[in-house]
Amino acid sequence: MAAFIVLEVLLNVALNVGVVQAIMRRGTDRIVLGWERAWWLWPVGRLHLRDFTLTKQDPDLWWKVEVEALSANISLTALLSNHVDVQGIDGHGASFQLEPSSAPEEPPSAPGTRPWEIELVDVTLHEVRVLDFSRVRFAGALDVTGTLHLTSRERLLVDLPSVRVAQGFLEVDGKKVARLETLTARALLDAPFRDGEGYDLSQAIGGQAQAKVELFPLDWVNEQLGASAPVSLRGGAGRLDLDVRMQKSELEAGSRLDAQGSELDLRAGPMRARAPWTLQASMEPERPEEPSGRMEVTFAPVRVSGPGGKGVEVPEVALSVLARRRPGGRGFDLEPDLRVAKSQPLDLRVINPWLEKTLEIDSGHATVQSEERPKGAKARGALRLRMDTDLVSGSMGKNKVLLRAEVEVDARHLSTDLTELGLAGTTLRLSKVSSNGPVPIRAWSGVFSLPRASLSLSPTVLSARFSSQLTDTQPLVALLTTSKGLPSFLTSLLNIREVEVTGQVRIDERGLQVRELKAKGQGFSLEGHLDLVRGDMTGALLTTIGAVTGGVELRPGHHDLHLVDARKWFEGQPAPPFR
Repeated sequence: MAAFIVLEVLLNVALNVGVVQAIMRRGTDRIVLGWERAWWLWPVGRLHLRDFTLTKQDPDLWWKVEVEALSANISLTALLSNHVDVQGIDGHGASFQLEPSSAPEEPPSAPGTRPWEIELVDVTLHEVRVLDFSRVRFAGALDVTGTLHLTSRERLLVDLPSVRVAQGFLEVDGKKVARLETLTARALLDAPFRDGEGYDLSQAIGGQAQAKVELFPLDWVNEQLGASAPVSLRGGAGRLDLDVRMQKSELEAGSRLDAQGSELDLRAGPMRARAPWTLQASMEPERPEEPSGRMEVTFAPVRVSGPGGKGVEVPEVALSVLARRRPGGRGFDLEPDLRVAKSQPLDLRVINPWLEKTLEIDSGHATVQSEERPKGAKARGALRLRMDTDLVSGSMGKNKVLLRAEVEVDARHLSTDLTELGLAGTTLRLSKVSSNGPVPIRAWSGVFSLPRASLSLSPTVLSARFSSQLTDTQPLVALLTTSKGLPSFLTSLLNIREVEVTGQVRIDERGLQVRELKAKGQGFSLEGHLDLVRGDMTGALLTTIGAVTGGVELRPGHHDLHLVDARKWFEGQPAPPFR
């Protein structure tokens, strides 16, 4: 009896002075177990631990589990064979923390070394108060039951048949972004170890989670974007119902998401858009020729306003995406579809402050809508947005201008990095263009394609490379002429049809700049650069008509013609860089 008492005392002393932790530390790779106090009435009682911690350092991640109070049945004999066998774990007041980390690769085990196994069976954790994934954090109280089986450098198996949250909060960088009203889940993680790669999660996750969430206003996103970002969000609070089902790390049929929110206020540079929103997504059972998943986000109605507060209302903007599983079952092919209901007419005078009198609009309206399709027709990859104007009246300097414009944006090429909007693939069509300048323009039309284009938001700057097909040279004649008399060698410009023009353009609040301007027609070529600011034009052009080449110096109020050594003169007029 005395010997048993001595053994019991020695065991409890070893538990409390770090002997057991030291043995475990030497035997397991980067796994550290610790506790502040422990007691165990061996062999019939349960092991009791206070302030228990389990820490693991992987090459890319560091994680830590803390439990305020824990009791369990543990096998001492299993420890002799590199096996941690713990049964019936009951813990209270737990937390989990995970952070990115960097550590050298673990050296390979010596030949013949038996890997350690950690087996936790029948685990129940009450009041898990914190799940901290570095920048994303859950704070509340959840209950978890499950098992864990870890074979060092071979396999990690976590089976959680029950995860329940009565209430809790989700935080991003310390800001509360949502409240979990309810959450029930079951999860399975079965990850093999790959040499040089760690535990492979590519097909390791399965389970189901159902949740009801209150979404807080999206103002917190602005801190993620940074103080200098030209885009900001306000409002948009709402609710979300979620049912996610996964197998082998892929979404399964029956998964769905339904969310809706109050008015979201988006500011981008001088523009502002406000709209309530809804989001629906689902995964469908596999059927031949049918999509595997659907998602649709809708804003309705959308109110857009400019710098002066004037704006327009679009009844509905909706983006839907069909997902079709790829052959072989890995990944999806996505088919987006953009629908924009025809907007109310927008008074184009709203953009006059940006144009800074380079073109001053006196009257004219525009409408925006997506590509029209026959009623009932299925849309696949339809992502074209159109803006059409009625007859626009304005002035460029002293000249009056009339025109109609049609802009077509291929949204498949839209891109954004929060500082600018990519508009590659945009097409601009001008028609019924007329002007009362020294050489009048009558009923002219042209098509401009923008293979590369971007719109910076703050300040507002449009930059583009363009190529165009013009019906004739009327605009070029007007450009080169400041009086009714046209230089003799340029008179044949009046008869040139079908001209191709390319170049780069930049439009900002200070005016229009054109660089690398080149034009070609039958027996005609032109190259040069020009700036147009508040109706005043500056620049240099080199024009060849037939066998004659001349240089045109563009200056406010008049243009000078250089026919002697025209190319030499032109080469001495380098284009200034874009502002």
